[in-house]
Amino acid sequence: MKFTTTAILTVAAVGALRVVQMEHHRRQQNEIAVARIQLDRIRHLTSHPDLAEAWTPPGMAVDKYVKLLDVNYQMCAITLRHKLGIVRGHRLRFVAEWIMNHEVGRQYWEEFGALRAKEATGDADLEELTEAMNDAYMAHPKAQPVGV
Repeated sequence: MKFTTTAILTVAAVGALRVVQMEHHRRQQNEIAVARIQLDRIRHLTSHPDLAEAWTPPGMAVDKYVKLLDVNYQMCAITLRHKLGIVRGHRLRFVAEWIMNHEVGRQYWEEFGALRAKEATGDADLEELTEAMNDAYMAHPKAQPVGV
């Protein structure tokens, strides 16, 4: 009888673990689907500046906004990789430094870093990514203070 109880508990534990794994996989698939939609939209706007004009922040030239959208495309892709656990630790810091070594990356962070920080509030993954980006931005010699 003791063996039967142990076997039943083992099967139940394995089943519960499988359900947890399936839920985790489903969440990852949802993240990928939403990111694909966002990336497609950004690519569409960068390919059609006339459409991007409607979303351009007041006082910003459309051509500058399109360049910043291209950085946003990179940021969205990195965000997805980070959420999936592919870009963490040293790799995350490396990617953040790489982006901030480009003037357009710093321009993007100056313009939208505070917005990204606000968006990240309450999401540990996004907060970690935002912190890494902000640290890389602040470490760059040409960085300007931003409201992050």
